[in-house]
Amino acid sequence: MQYSILTENQSKRLDLPFWMLLCFSMFNAWQMGFIYFMGPSLAVDGRTPLPIDMGNVTTLIAAGYVLTIFYMVAVPHAVVWAARITTAAALLSVVGLFLPLPAQTLTQLLYVQTFCCCFMIGFETFIISNLFSEKSSVFHLTLAYAAALALIAVVQNDFFPVSFPVFRLLTLVMLVMMLVFFCRLPTARAACPRYVKKSDGLHYPKYLFIGIVLYSFVVDIMMLGGPASVADVPNGVVVAYLADAASGLMLYALYRKANVHPLDVVSVFMGLSAIGFLFLYLSSYIPVLAYPACVLVGFGFIPCQMMPLFGLTMTKSYPSRFIAPGIILMALITVLVHSTLVEAFRTAPELLNLAYLTITLICIVIYWNLAPYLVHTFRRKIPAEKVAEGAETELFAEDALGFTPAVREHSPLSQLTSREREVLELIGGGYSNRDIAKILVISEHTVNDYTKKIYRKLDVHSRHAAAQIVNKHQ
Repeated sequence: MQYSILTENQSKRLDLPFWMLLCFSMFNAWQMGFIYFMGPSLAVDGRTPLPIDMGNVTTLIAAGYVLTIFYMVAVPHAVVWAARITTAAALLSVVGLFLPLPAQTLTQLLYVQTFCCCFMIGFETFIISNLFSEKSSVFHLTLAYAAALALIAVVQNDFFPVSFPVFRLLTLVMLVMMLVFFCRLPTARAACPRYVKKSDGLHYPKYLFIGIVLYSFVVDIMMLGGPASVADVPNGVVVAYLADAASGLMLYALYRKANVHPLDVVSVFMGLSAIGFLFLYLSSYIPVLAYPACVLVGFGFIPCQMMPLFGLTMTKSYPSRFIAPGIILMALITVLVHSTLVEAFRTAPELLNLAYLTITLICIVIYWNLAPYLVHTFRRKIPAEKVAEGAETELFAEDALGFTPAVREHSPLSQLTSREREVLELIGGGYSNRDIAKILVISEHTVNDYTKKIYRKLDVHSRHAAAQIVNKHQ
C-alpha cells in the first residue's frame, strides 16, 4: 500500500492561531443563534418583529440542505469560495435590516439569512475534515466553541433580555468575523486536499466507516432531542447550552493539562446525557430534578459537537469527496426521523424522554465498539518527510506503531513479529481481514492465521480488544 496521497494531504493541513478559530466558531453561534432567536421552531413568538411564512422557511431549509450536499460533492475545491460569497450575502442582508426599508423587503432579507444558514450547514464539517490539523480541530471544537455556545445561550432571550436591534448588531459582528476567517483560508487548488482515485490503491477501513455512519445517525437524533426536551423547562435551553460551553472548557483543560483526548471521554458525556434524559422523565414526578437534567443533557451535546473530528478521521484514512456531504446527508435524514418521533409522542412527552434515553444508550454501545478504531486512526502519525523526498514507501513499516525499543521491550506487543504488528496496526485502524489481505498482498487465509496468533499472544478474543491494546501501548 502506498501512502503518498495521505502524507500529501496531511502536509496541507492548517495549524491556525486561536483568533482565527474564534472567528470560525461564530459560524455555529450565527447559525444556531439566528434560529433560536426566532424561536426553537422558527416561530416568531413576539421576539422578531417581522412576519415569517413557515412554508417558505421550510422550503428554504430543505433547499439549503440539498444544495450544500450537491455542491460539496460536485466542486469540493471551491467550498471556501462559496463560504466567502455566502457569508458576504448574509452580511449584506443584515446590513439591510438596519435600513428603513418596507416590511416586505425586510422579511425577504430574513429569508436570505435562513437560506444562507442552511446552505452553509455542511461547510464547517467540510473545512475541519479537509483543511484543519488535528490540534486545530480539537482547539476549535472545545475552547473556541465555548465562546460560541455562550452566545447561543445569550440570544435565547431568557436570562439576558436581547432586543432585536441588539441581536441584529450581534449577527453583524459574527458575520464580519466569519468573513475574515474565510478570507484568510487558502483557495488555490494546490492547497486543497487530493481526493482518492482507484489508481491510488487505497482501501477504506470498513469497520471504522460503518461505525461512524451508524454513530452519526444515532447521535444526531440524540442531539436534536436534547434541545427539544429541555425547551419544556423554563430557561432550560439556556442552562443546557451553558453546560455545553462549560463541558468544552473541561475537554480543553483535560487535553492540554492531562493529555486526555476528547475522543477518549465522549462516552462519559453520553452517559451523563443518558442520566439527564432519565432525570427529565422523573422530573414529571420530582420537579427539583428538572434543572440538573438540563445540565446533564447539555453535557450530551458534546458527542454531536465532535462529529467534525470523525470526518477528519475518515479523510485521514481515505480522503473521499463524499465524506463531509455524507455526514450532512445523515443529519438531514435524522431531522426527518426526529420529526416523525416527536409527532408520534406529541401527547406523551414523558415517553418521548424515555425514547431519547433509549437512543442515548444505543449511542453509547455504538461508540464503545467504534472508539478503539477511531482513536487509533486519529492519533496515527503519517510521516511527511517521505513526500518531500518524492518517495513511495510502505505505510505499515516495522516501526509503524511508533514504539521506542524501551517501550516495546515491556509491551505485550513485543511478542509479535514484524508482520503480526503490521496486521495489528491495520486491525486497529478498522480494516477487515479481506482488506488487510489486499493491502499487504497476502491471502485472506494467511491474514486469518496471523489474527489468531495475535489474539493468542495478546490474550484477547476480538478485534475490538486487540485495537484497545494498540491504543494503550502506543
